[in-house]
Amino acid sequence: MLNTYSLLCYTREATSREEANNEDIAYSMHLALRFGNGDDSEWQPLNENYGIFFAAGVPIAAAAGEPRRACTAAAHCAVDPFDAPRQASDAVSHGAVMPGVDIVLKSLKDPFLFRLADGRFGIAATRTDRGGAPDGSERSAFLVAVSRDLTSFEQLGLVRLRTDSGVNRVSVAYQAAFDRYVISWIGDNGESYAAQTGDITAEAGSEDLLDVVREARPQELRYTGDCGIANAVPGNVIPISETEAKRLTERFGRIRNVGASVPAQHADSALRGEAAKASILALGATRAELAYSDGSRGTRAVDWDAAQLEALASEAAEGTFEAGQTRTIAGRIRQTIYPVPFAVERADPSVFAWNYNGKPMFMFIATDDTDGNCVDPHEGRTHMPLRIADSIEALSDEAGGRAREIDLLKCGDLNSEGRRMTGCFWAPELHVIGGKLSILFMPCFDGPDRNPDGTPNDRAGKPDMWTGSCHIMQLKQHADGTDFDPREPRNWTVPEPILDSDGGMLNPVQRISLDMTVISDSGRWYYAWQQVGSIWIAGFDPSCPSRLTSRPRQIVVPEFAWDNMIAEGPNAIVHEGRIFLIYSGSLVGIDYTTGLVAAPAGANADLTDPAAWTKLDYPLQKSGVYNGRWQLGTGHGMWSHDEDGNLIYVFHNAEYENGCYGGRDAQVRRVHWSAEGMPILDMQSDEELDPSYADITMEITAR
Repeated sequence: MLNTYSLLCYTREATSREEANNEDIAYSMHLALRFGNGDDSEWQPLNENYGIFFAAGVPIAAAAGEPRRACTAAAHCAVDPFDAPRQASDAVSHGAVMPGVDIVLKSLKDPFLFRLADGRFGIAATRTDRGGAPDGSERSAFLVAVSRDLTSFEQLGLVRLRTDSGVNRVSVAYQAAFDRYVISWIGDNGESYAAQTGDITAEAGSEDLLDVVREARPQELRYTGDCGIANAVPGNVIPISETEAKRLTERFGRIRNVGASVPAQHADSALRGEAAKASILALGATRAELAYSDGSRGTRAVDWDAAQLEALASEAAEGTFEAGQTRTIAGRIRQTIYPVPFAVERADPSVFAWNYNGKPMFMFIATDDTDGNCVDPHEGRTHMPLRIADSIEALSDEAGGRAREIDLLKCGDLNSEGRRMTGCFWAPELHVIGGKLSILFMPCFDGPDRNPDGTPNDRAGKPDMWTGSCHIMQLKQHADGTDFDPREPRNWTVPEPILDSDGGMLNPVQRISLDMTVISDSGRWYYAWQQVGSIWIAGFDPSCPSRLTSRPRQIVVPEFAWDNMIAEGPNAIVHEGRIFLIYSGSLVGIDYTTGLVAAPAGANADLTDPAAWTKLDYPLQKSGVYNGRWQLGTGHGMWSHDEDGNLIYVFHNAEYENGCYGGRDAQVRRVHWSAEGMPILDMQSDEELDPSYADITMEITAR
C-alpha cells in the first residue's frame, strides 16, 4: 500500500467519570492512528480517546422472538450459553425488553484487529460482564465482530472452542495460501493454543466447537511497546490505506474551518433611483461560504459595512456606478457565541423559532431542575417556565431571560381528567401539531398509598414521578385562525393525557411515560417517547393529537455500557434524505451521553419497525472539553434553528463542582454537517470559524 498508515486498537485502564473514562467507557475498543509503520511518529487517539467499538448486551433466553426486535446491535447473537437462566420482565409479554432485566450489558478486553478474506476488518476480543469482570465466556470462547470501515459494526457473537481452560489474548490471522483463519490464544496455564477454521464469521454464533491444539511456536501479534497514550492497554497494530485512514479521521477526528469566501456579486448598471438602490442593499443578505478540513462546507450570515453599502447604493441610484466598475464591501462573518451556561438549572431544554401572527419570536421552555430536584423543586412550587424573546441570545440568563420567565403551569393545576398535577412538568417540547402551537410534557401526580405491586409507596401524598404520563396542551386560536398570545397561561388548553388507540395508558408495564416528541414523514405523523427505559413510537392523527392510531412499538433499546440501561429524550430532524433521531442514555448525571439512530426520509418507511432504523454503536456526543472547559453529562438535546437559519443543538449538561452534582444547565451550540453527512455537535468556536477568516470582503461588479 502506498502512504500506509498504522492503526492501533486498545482499551484503557479505567480512571474516573470526571474524565469520561469510567469502566463503561474504558473497557471498549479504542483506536489510534499514525502515518507509516515505523516508531518515529506519535499515535493520535481517535474520538478524543473514547471508545469506538462496544460489546453489545445480550438478550436473555426468555426474551426471544418479537421482544428482542429492537435489540439491533445484538441481532445476530444467539441465545447466550454462558448466561444463567433469568426470569423475564412484564415487558416481554408486551413484545419488548426491559433494560437491565431482559438484556444483560457487556464489556470487553484485549481487542484484536485483523483482516477478513474479503478485505473487511474483523475484531476479536474477550467478552466480559459490564465493568470488566469475567462472565464465563472467557473459559472457552471469544467475541467476533466485522466492519467495512470501523465506523459501524456487525456483532456476530461468540466463537466457541473445545476447551474450558481459558481463552486469553486472542489473535486471528487469515492465511490466504490455505484459505483459513488461524486463531491463537494463551490458556490460564500460560501455554499457547491454536485453532483454525475456513470461515470465522460462520463460526461466530454457532453452537459448534472448534478443535484445539497446542501451538509449539506461538505467533505473537500483539503490540508490546509503549504507545504513549495515557492509561492505554494496547491490543495490536495493523496497516491501513490512506483511504481508510481518511475515513476514520473524518468520522473520529476534529473538523476545522480552513477557509472562507464570498461569491462575486453583480449589479445591473441600467437601474436607476430606488430600484437601483434596493438592488444594492439586497446584497447585504449575501452569506459567506466556509470550507472545512474534511471537505464539507457551510454558510454564515455576514455583518456588512452598512455605510459602504449605503454609499454604493447611492452611486447606483445616481447612475455613477457604471458597467465594468467594481466596489469592495467589508464585512465580518456573524458568529454568535452563546453564554455558557445558557440557562442555569433548566434541563431538557427546547428552543423554538415561531411566527406569532406574522411576528417572528423565539421561545425557550425546559424542566426546572433547581438543585437537581426535578420532581418537586422549590418545596411544592413546581412550575413550567417559558421564556419568549426576539432573539435566542435574549432568552439566556445573562440577557435577563430567567427574570422574564412565565409560569404556564403551576403545582395544583388540573388536567383534563380533573387530576391535580403536583410535580415534574418534565421535558416540555414545543411543536406545531395540526396547525396549532403545542407543548408535549410529562406532569406527575401525588402518589397513592401503595405501589401497583402492593408495597407501601414512599411518595404517598407527594409528587411521584412514577405516576407521570405524556400530556399535550395547545395554544388556542381565534375564529379567523390567528393565534392567541402564548405568554398568557389562560390562552392554552387544559393539558390532556395522551392515550393509546384503545384509550388506555401508554405504558402498561410501569405507568410512567415521558420525553415525547414528534416525527412527520411521508404524510404520516408519529410520536416517539420514553417508557420502559427505551424509545417507543406510534402513529397519531394531528387533528386528534391526544390519541394514538397504532400500537406503540419499542424501537431503540440501550444495548451498550455507554448508554447504561436507558434511552430517552428522542428528537428528530430530516437532513438530505435521512431522519436523524437523537436520544440520550446513561441516566441523569455526569455520565449522560447522546446516541443516534437514523432512518430514510420520504421513502414510506415504516418508522414503527426497528429494522427501519440504523443505530450508531458509540455516542454521537459525550462528556468532553468545549471551548477549553469540561462539560460533563451532555444530553437530552433538541434540534432548532437560529435567526439566520443555521441549525442549532439545545441540550443540557450536569452542574458539577468539586465532586458535587447540582442539577442540569441548558446550553446552545450550532451544528455542523460533515462531508459524509453526519451531524457534529461538539465543534469548538474556533473550529467553526477560524478567527483569521472572520473579516471578509465582497466584490460587486456593475454590468
